[in-house]
Amino acid sequence: MGLLAGGLNNILGPRILAAIGGTGYAIYAAAQYNIFKVQGGDDSAPIPDSANTFSIFSGAYIGLCAGMLWAAQGQICLTYPTESQKGTFFATFWVIFNLGAVLGNTISTALSWGAGSSGVAMNDAMYLIFIILMAGGSIVAFLIQPPGTIIREDQTQVETPPTNVLREFVEVLKLFTNPAMLTILIPCMSSNWFYTYQFGPFGDNFSGRSNGLKAIFYWLSQAAGAWVLGNMFLDNTKYSRTTRAWTGCYIMAGTTLAFFGGGAAFQYASVSNGWTDKGNHFDAGDNFGSFFGPFLLYVCYGLYDAFFQVYTNYLIGAISNDSETLSRYAGFYKGTQSGAGGISWALNGFVFTASKGNALTPTTQFWVMVVPCVISVFFFAIFCKVFVKDTTDESVEQGSSIKAH
Repeated sequence: MGLLAGGLNNILGPRILAAIGGTGYAIYAAAQYNIFKVQGGDDSAPIPDSANTFSIFSGAYIGLCAGMLWAAQGQICLTYPTESQKGTFFATFWVIFNLGAVLGNTISTALSWGAGSSGVAMNDAMYLIFIILMAGGSIVAFLIQPPGTIIREDQTQVETPPTNVLREFVEVLKLFTNPAMLTILIPCMSSNWFYTYQFGPFGDNFSGRSNGLKAIFYWLSQAAGAWVLGNMFLDNTKYSRTTRAWTGCYIMAGTTLAFFGGGAAFQYASVSNGWTDKGNHFDAGDNFGSFFGPFLLYVCYGLYDAFFQVYTNYLIGAISNDSETLSRYAGFYKGTQSGAGGISWALNGFVFTASKGNALTPTTQFWVMVVPCVISVFFFAIFCKVFVKDTTDESVEQGSSIKAH
Protein backbone atom coordinates (compact mmCIF):
# COMPACT_ATOMS: atom_id res chain seq x y z
CA MET A 1 0.00 0.00 0.00
CA GLY A 2 2.91 2.35 0.63
CA LEU A 3 4.00 1.99 -2.99
CA LEU A 4 0.48 2.43 -4.38
CA ALA A 5 -0.63 5.12 -1.95
CA GLY A 6 1.52 7.80 -3.57
CA GLY A 7 -0.55 7.51 -6.74
CA LEU A 8 -3.76 7.09 -4.75
CA ASN A 9 -2.96 10.30 -2.90
CA ASN A 10 -2.70 12.16 -6.21
CA ILE A 11 -6.22 10.96 -7.06
CA LEU A 12 -8.04 11.33 -3.72
CA GLY A 13 -5.87 13.92 -1.96
CA PRO A 14 -4.20 13.86 1.47
CA ARG A 15 -7.38 14.74 3.37
CA ILE A 16 -9.19 11.54 2.35
CA LEU A 17 -6.10 9.33 2.67
CA ALA A 18 -5.23 10.61 6.13
CA ALA A 19 -8.82 10.18 7.33
CA ILE A 20 -8.99 6.59 6.10
CA GLY A 21 -5.46 5.90 7.25
CA GLY A 22 -6.18 7.03 10.79
CA THR A 23 -8.87 4.37 11.28
CA GLY A 24 -6.29 1.58 11.22
CA TYR A 25 -4.66 2.68 14.45
CA ALA A 26 -7.93 2.63 16.43
CA ILE A 27 -8.79 -0.83 15.05
CA TYR A 28 -5.33 -2.13 15.92
CA ALA A 29 -5.55 -0.77 19.48
CA ALA A 30 -9.00 -2.35 19.82
CA ALA A 31 -7.58 -5.73 18.77
CA GLN A 32 -4.82 -5.48 21.39
CA TYR A 33 -7.38 -4.44 24.00
CA ASN A 34 -9.41 -7.52 23.09
CA ILE A 35 -6.37 -9.72 23.77
CA PHE A 36 -5.74 -7.88 27.03
CA LYS A 37 -9.31 -8.60 28.15
CA VAL A 38 -9.41 -12.28 27.20
CA GLN A 39 -6.08 -12.81 28.98
CA GLY A 40 -7.27 -10.96 32.06
CA GLY A 41 -4.11 -8.82 32.03
CA ASP A 42 -1.86 -11.91 32.20
CA ASP A 43 0.27 -11.97 29.04
CA SER A 44 1.19 -15.63 29.68
CA ALA A 45 -2.46 -16.75 29.51
CA PRO A 46 -3.70 -18.52 26.34
CA ILE A 47 -5.28 -16.43 23.59
CA PRO A 48 -8.44 -17.77 21.87
CA ASP A 49 -8.29 -18.23 18.09
CA SER A 50 -10.92 -15.51 17.59
CA ALA A 51 -8.75 -12.94 19.38
CA ASN A 52 -5.68 -14.02 17.42
CA THR A 53 -7.61 -13.72 14.15
CA PHE A 54 -8.80 -10.22 15.02
CA SER A 55 -5.23 -9.26 15.97
CA ILE A 56 -3.76 -10.55 12.70
CA PHE A 57 -6.49 -8.82 10.69
CA SER A 58 -5.84 -5.56 12.54
CA GLY A 59 -2.13 -5.86 11.74
CA ALA A 60 -2.87 -6.17 8.03
CA TYR A 61 -5.44 -3.39 8.15
CA ILE A 62 -3.17 -0.95 9.97
CA GLY A 63 -0.50 -1.71 7.37
CA LEU A 64 -2.87 -0.67 4.58
CA CYS A 65 -3.89 2.42 6.53
CA ALA A 66 -0.31 3.37 7.41
CA GLY A 67 0.64 3.26 3.74
CA MET A 68 -2.09 5.79 2.99
CA LEU A 69 -1.42 8.01 5.99
CA TRP A 70 2.33 8.23 5.39
CA ALA A 71 1.91 8.94 1.68
CA ALA A 72 -0.36 11.86 2.56
CA GLN A 73 2.10 13.05 5.20
CA GLY A 74 5.02 12.74 2.80
CA GLN A 75 3.38 14.82 0.11
CA ILE A 76 2.50 17.56 2.60
CA CYS A 77 5.97 17.73 4.15
CA LEU A 78 7.82 17.66 0.83
CA THR A 79 5.45 19.71 -1.36
CA TYR A 80 4.08 22.53 0.79
CA PRO A 81 7.44 24.05 1.87
CA THR A 82 9.81 26.08 -0.26
CA GLU A 83 13.20 24.56 -1.13
CA SER A 84 14.79 26.10 1.97
CA GLN A 85 12.09 24.75 4.35
CA LYS A 86 11.91 21.06 3.50
CA GLY A 87 14.14 19.94 6.34
CA THR A 88 12.20 22.06 8.81
CA PHE A 89 8.78 20.87 7.63
CA PHE A 90 9.69 17.21 7.98
CA ALA A 91 11.46 17.89 11.28
CA THR A 92 8.36 19.67 12.61
CA PHE A 93 6.26 16.68 11.68
CA TRP A 94 8.76 14.30 13.30
CA VAL A 95 8.72 16.35 16.52
CA ILE A 96 4.91 16.24 16.75
CA PHE A 97 4.86 12.57 15.76
CA ASN A 98 7.32 11.59 18.49
CA LEU A 99 5.80 13.79 21.19
CA GLY A 100 2.74 11.56 20.93
CA ALA A 101 4.93 8.59 21.84
CA VAL A 102 6.50 10.60 24.67
CA LEU A 103 3.07 11.37 26.11
CA GLY A 104 1.85 7.79 25.84
CA ASN A 105 4.96 6.33 27.47
CA THR A 106 4.94 8.97 30.21
CA ILE A 107 1.38 8.06 31.19
CA SER A 108 2.00 4.30 31.12
CA THR A 109 5.31 4.59 33.02
CA ALA A 110 3.73 6.72 35.74
CA LEU A 111 0.94 4.18 36.18
CA SER A 112 3.30 1.19 36.32
CA TRP A 113 6.20 2.59 38.37
CA GLY A 114 4.73 1.87 41.77
CA ALA A 115 4.23 -1.80 40.88
CA GLY A 116 7.99 -2.43 40.94
CA SER A 117 10.42 -3.66 38.31
CA SER A 118 7.83 -6.02 36.80
CA GLY A 119 5.03 -3.46 36.76
CA VAL A 120 2.37 -3.70 34.06
CA ALA A 121 1.65 -0.44 32.28
CA MET A 122 -1.73 -0.98 30.66
CA ASN A 123 -5.27 -1.13 32.03
CA ASP A 124 -8.81 -0.72 30.69
CA ALA A 125 -8.79 3.07 30.94
CA MET A 126 -5.48 3.41 29.10
CA TYR A 127 -6.62 1.25 26.19
CA LEU A 128 -9.90 3.15 25.87
CA ILE A 129 -8.14 6.53 25.99
CA PHE A 130 -5.78 5.50 23.20
CA ILE A 131 -8.59 4.09 21.07
CA ILE A 132 -10.63 7.29 21.39
CA LEU A 133 -7.62 9.52 20.63
CA MET A 134 -6.72 7.46 17.56
CA ALA A 135 -10.27 7.50 16.25
CA GLY A 136 -10.31 11.27 16.79
CA GLY A 137 -7.27 11.57 14.54
CA SER A 138 -9.31 10.33 11.58
CA ILE A 139 -11.87 13.06 12.16
CA VAL A 140 -9.25 15.80 12.54
CA ALA A 141 -7.77 14.75 9.19
CA PHE A 142 -10.74 16.33 7.41
CA LEU A 143 -9.36 19.74 8.44
CA ILE A 144 -6.27 19.29 6.22
CA GLN A 145 -6.03 21.86 3.44
CA PRO A 146 -6.06 20.34 -0.08
CA PRO A 147 -2.78 20.81 -2.01
CA GLY A 148 -4.36 23.01 -4.67
CA THR A 149 -5.23 25.68 -2.10
CA ILE A 150 -1.69 26.02 -0.74
CA ILE A 151 0.38 29.14 -1.43
CA ARG A 152 4.00 28.72 -0.37
CA GLU A 153 5.93 31.47 1.41
CA ASP A 154 7.61 32.43 -1.89
CA GLN A 155 4.09 33.03 -3.30
CA THR A 156 4.16 30.01 -5.63
CA GLN A 157 1.11 27.77 -5.67
CA VAL A 158 1.10 24.00 -5.28
CA GLU A 159 -0.24 22.66 -8.57
CA THR A 160 -2.42 19.53 -8.75
CA PRO A 161 -3.00 18.61 -12.41
CA PRO A 162 -5.73 16.06 -13.18
CA THR A 163 -4.71 12.41 -13.16
CA ASN A 164 -6.24 8.93 -13.29
CA VAL A 165 -5.68 5.43 -11.98
CA LEU A 166 -3.91 4.06 -15.05
CA ARG A 167 -1.48 6.98 -15.25
CA GLU A 168 -0.64 6.72 -11.56
CA PHE A 169 -0.08 2.98 -11.76
CA VAL A 170 2.31 3.40 -14.69
CA GLU A 171 4.17 6.24 -12.99
CA VAL A 172 4.60 4.19 -9.81
CA LEU A 173 6.10 1.33 -11.84
CA LYS A 174 8.48 3.80 -13.46
CA LEU A 175 9.93 4.62 -10.06
CA PHE A 176 11.83 1.33 -10.19
CA THR A 177 13.67 2.56 -13.29
CA ASN A 178 14.29 6.03 -11.84
CA PRO A 179 18.05 6.46 -11.18
CA ALA A 180 17.51 8.71 -8.15
CA MET A 181 15.03 6.32 -6.53
CA LEU A 182 17.26 3.33 -7.20
CA THR A 183 20.17 5.18 -5.59
CA ILE A 184 18.16 5.97 -2.47
CA LEU A 185 16.58 2.48 -2.38
CA ILE A 186 19.02 0.93 0.14
CA PRO A 187 18.66 3.84 2.61
CA CYS A 188 14.86 3.66 2.26
CA MET A 189 14.92 -0.06 2.99
CA SER A 190 17.34 0.40 5.89
CA SER A 191 15.38 3.15 7.63
CA ASN A 192 13.24 0.74 9.73
CA TRP A 193 15.49 -2.31 9.50
CA PHE A 194 17.18 -1.63 12.85
CA TYR A 195 13.90 -1.63 14.81
CA THR A 196 13.98 -5.42 15.04
CA TYR A 197 17.13 -5.29 17.16
CA GLN A 198 16.40 -2.09 19.08
CA PHE A 199 12.87 -3.08 20.12
CA GLY A 200 13.77 -6.78 20.40
CA PRO A 201 17.04 -8.11 21.87
CA PHE A 202 18.30 -4.72 23.03
CA GLY A 203 14.99 -3.60 24.50
CA ASP A 204 14.62 -6.94 26.29
CA ASN A 205 17.55 -5.99 28.53
CA PHE A 206 15.31 -3.60 30.51
CA SER A 207 12.68 -4.25 33.16
CA GLY A 208 9.01 -3.54 32.50
CA ARG A 209 8.84 -0.10 34.10
CA SER A 210 12.31 0.87 32.86
CA ASN A 211 11.19 0.02 29.32
CA GLY A 212 8.70 2.86 29.57
CA LEU A 213 11.26 5.23 31.05
CA LYS A 214 13.85 4.60 28.35
CA ALA A 215 11.11 4.88 25.70
CA ILE A 216 10.22 8.39 26.91
CA PHE A 217 13.76 9.61 26.32
CA TYR A 218 14.15 7.56 23.12
CA TRP A 219 11.24 9.44 21.55
CA LEU A 220 12.33 12.76 23.08
CA SER A 221 15.74 12.33 21.47
CA GLN A 222 13.96 11.60 18.19
CA ALA A 223 12.12 14.91 18.43
CA ALA A 224 15.26 16.86 19.37
CA GLY A 225 17.43 15.14 16.75
CA ALA A 226 14.93 15.82 13.98
CA TRP A 227 14.81 19.52 14.80
CA VAL A 228 18.56 19.89 15.12
CA LEU A 229 19.33 18.21 11.80
CA GLY A 230 16.34 19.42 9.82
CA ASN A 231 16.13 23.02 10.95
CA MET A 232 19.61 23.93 12.17
CA PHE A 233 21.68 22.14 9.55
CA LEU A 234 19.71 21.10 6.44
CA ASP A 235 17.76 24.37 6.21
CA ASN A 236 20.58 26.72 7.20
CA THR A 237 20.38 29.15 4.28
CA LYS A 238 23.80 30.64 5.05
CA TYR A 239 25.12 27.77 2.95
CA SER A 240 24.18 26.35 -0.43
CA ARG A 241 21.92 23.31 -0.61
CA THR A 242 24.72 21.10 -1.89
CA THR A 243 26.87 22.11 1.09
CA ARG A 244 24.00 21.39 3.49
CA ALA A 245 23.35 18.03 1.88
CA TRP A 246 27.01 17.05 2.24
CA THR A 247 26.99 18.26 5.85
CA GLY A 248 24.08 15.92 6.51
CA CYS A 249 26.01 13.09 4.87
CA TYR A 250 29.02 13.72 7.12
CA ILE A 251 26.75 13.75 10.17
CA MET A 252 25.25 10.42 9.11
CA ALA A 253 28.69 8.90 8.62
CA GLY A 254 29.95 10.17 11.98
CA THR A 255 26.92 9.09 13.98
CA THR A 256 26.87 5.68 12.29
CA LEU A 257 30.43 5.06 13.44
CA ALA A 258 29.99 6.58 16.91
CA PHE A 259 26.62 5.16 17.93
CA PHE A 260 27.05 1.70 16.48
CA GLY A 261 30.61 1.59 17.77
CA GLY A 262 29.19 2.14 21.24
CA GLY A 263 26.53 -0.44 20.49
CA ALA A 264 29.14 -3.02 19.52
CA ALA A 265 31.10 -2.35 22.72
CA PHE A 266 27.94 -2.82 24.80
CA GLN A 267 26.90 -5.96 22.95
CA TYR A 268 30.23 -7.73 23.42
CA ALA A 269 30.55 -6.57 27.03
CA SER A 270 27.03 -7.79 27.79
CA VAL A 271 27.87 -11.26 26.49
CA SER A 272 31.15 -11.51 28.41
CA ASN A 273 29.57 -10.20 31.64
CA GLY A 274 26.29 -12.09 31.37
CA TRP A 275 24.17 -8.93 31.20
CA THR A 276 21.83 -10.47 28.63
CA ASP A 277 21.17 -13.67 30.59
CA LYS A 278 17.47 -14.47 30.80
CA GLY A 279 15.83 -12.68 33.69
CA ASN A 280 18.71 -10.25 34.17
CA HIS A 281 17.19 -6.82 33.43
CA PHE A 282 18.42 -3.27 33.91
CA ASP A 283 16.10 -1.39 36.25
CA ALA A 284 16.35 2.34 36.92
CA GLY A 285 14.85 2.03 40.37
CA ASP A 286 16.87 -0.91 41.68
CA ASN A 287 20.29 -0.08 40.17
CA PHE A 288 20.45 3.21 38.30
CA GLY A 289 24.22 2.93 37.79
CA SER A 290 23.98 -0.20 35.66
CA PHE A 291 20.86 1.15 33.92
CA PHE A 292 22.33 4.49 32.81
CA GLY A 293 24.88 3.27 30.23
CA PRO A 294 22.48 1.09 28.19
CA PHE A 295 19.82 3.79 28.64
CA LEU A 296 22.14 6.44 27.13
CA LEU A 297 22.93 4.12 24.22
CA TYR A 298 19.22 3.66 23.60
CA VAL A 299 18.76 7.43 23.54
CA CYS A 300 21.54 7.62 20.93
CA TYR A 301 19.70 5.01 18.86
CA GLY A 302 16.64 7.27 18.94
CA LEU A 303 18.74 10.23 17.85
CA TYR A 304 20.16 8.19 14.97
CA ASP A 305 16.72 7.09 13.81
CA ALA A 306 15.59 10.72 13.62
CA PHE A 307 18.72 11.70 11.69
CA PHE A 308 18.22 8.83 9.26
CA GLN A 309 14.54 9.57 8.58
CA VAL A 310 14.97 13.35 8.25
CA TYR A 311 18.01 13.10 6.01
CA THR A 312 16.50 10.49 3.69
CA ASN A 313 13.33 12.56 3.27
CA TYR A 314 15.38 15.72 2.76
CA LEU A 315 17.32 14.13 -0.10
CA ILE A 316 14.12 12.91 -1.72
CA GLY A 317 12.60 16.38 -1.46
CA ALA A 318 15.73 17.98 -2.92
CA ILE A 319 15.23 16.53 -6.40
CA SER A 320 11.73 17.82 -7.14
CA ASN A 321 9.15 20.40 -6.11
CA ASP A 322 6.32 18.82 -8.09
CA SER A 323 3.34 17.74 -5.97
CA GLU A 324 2.47 14.65 -8.03
CA THR A 325 6.06 13.46 -8.24
CA LEU A 326 6.79 13.94 -4.55
CA SER A 327 3.61 12.09 -3.59
CA ARG A 328 4.87 9.06 -5.52
CA TYR A 329 8.34 9.45 -4.05
CA ALA A 330 6.84 9.49 -0.54
CA GLY A 331 4.93 6.31 -1.34
CA PHE A 332 8.10 4.69 -2.70
CA TYR A 333 9.96 5.59 0.48
CA LYS A 334 7.26 4.20 2.78
CA GLY A 335 6.61 1.13 0.66
CA THR A 336 10.24 0.03 0.41
CA GLN A 337 10.86 0.96 4.05
CA SER A 338 7.93 -1.14 5.25
CA GLY A 339 8.73 -4.02 2.92
CA ALA A 340 12.25 -4.31 4.30
CA GLY A 341 10.99 -3.86 7.86
CA GLY A 342 8.55 -6.73 7.33
CA ILE A 343 11.37 -8.93 6.03
CA SER A 344 13.49 -8.05 9.07
CA TRP A 345 10.75 -9.06 11.53
CA ALA A 346 9.91 -12.19 9.51
CA LEU A 347 13.51 -13.37 9.47
CA ASN A 348 13.80 -13.06 13.23
CA GLY A 349 10.31 -14.39 13.94
CA PHE A 350 10.10 -17.32 11.54
CA VAL A 351 13.47 -18.15 9.96
CA PHE A 352 16.20 -17.51 12.52
CA THR A 353 14.37 -19.10 15.42
CA ALA A 354 15.47 -21.53 18.11
CA SER A 355 12.84 -24.05 16.99
CA LYS A 356 14.63 -24.31 13.64
CA GLY A 357 17.97 -24.75 15.32
CA ASN A 358 19.50 -21.59 13.90
CA ALA A 359 18.49 -18.79 16.25
CA LEU A 360 20.48 -15.59 15.81
CA THR A 361 22.33 -14.42 18.89
CA PRO A 362 21.73 -10.80 19.98
CA THR A 363 25.27 -9.99 18.81
CA THR A 364 24.55 -11.38 15.33
CA GLN A 365 21.29 -9.44 15.20
CA PHE A 366 23.23 -6.32 16.10
CA TRP A 367 25.50 -6.73 13.08
CA VAL A 368 22.56 -7.55 10.85
CA MET A 369 21.18 -4.17 11.94
CA VAL A 370 24.43 -2.26 11.40
CA VAL A 371 25.56 -3.42 7.95
CA PRO A 372 22.65 -1.90 5.94
CA CYS A 373 23.12 1.43 7.75
CA VAL A 374 26.83 1.51 6.90
CA ILE A 375 26.09 0.70 3.25
CA SER A 376 23.43 3.43 3.23
CA VAL A 377 26.06 6.09 4.01
CA PHE A 378 27.80 5.32 0.72
CA PHE A 379 24.52 5.64 -1.19
CA PHE A 380 23.81 8.92 0.60
CA ALA A 381 27.16 10.19 -0.71
CA ILE A 382 26.42 9.03 -4.26
CA PHE A 383 23.00 10.69 -4.14
CA CYS A 384 24.52 13.99 -2.96
CA LYS A 385 27.16 13.88 -5.68
CA VAL A 386 24.86 12.99 -8.59
CA PHE A 387 21.40 14.34 -7.87
CA VAL A 388 21.44 17.22 -5.35
CA LYS A 389 21.77 20.67 -6.92
CA ASP A 390 21.65 24.12 -5.35
CA THR A 391 18.16 24.63 -6.74
CA THR A 392 15.62 22.40 -8.46
CA ASP A 393 15.07 23.89 -11.89
CA GLU A 394 14.25 20.77 -13.81
CA SER A 395 14.24 17.03 -13.13
CA VAL A 396 14.26 14.44 -15.86
CA GLU A 397 12.63 11.16 -15.00
CA GLN A 398 12.35 8.37 -17.51
CA GLY A 399 12.43 10.76 -20.43
CA SER A 400 9.80 13.14 -19.07
CA SER A 401 10.43 16.60 -17.69
CA ILE A 402 9.22 17.37 -14.15
CA LYS A 403 8.44 21.02 -13.64
CA ALA A 404 9.62 22.64 -10.43
CA HIS A 405 7.55 25.47 -8.98
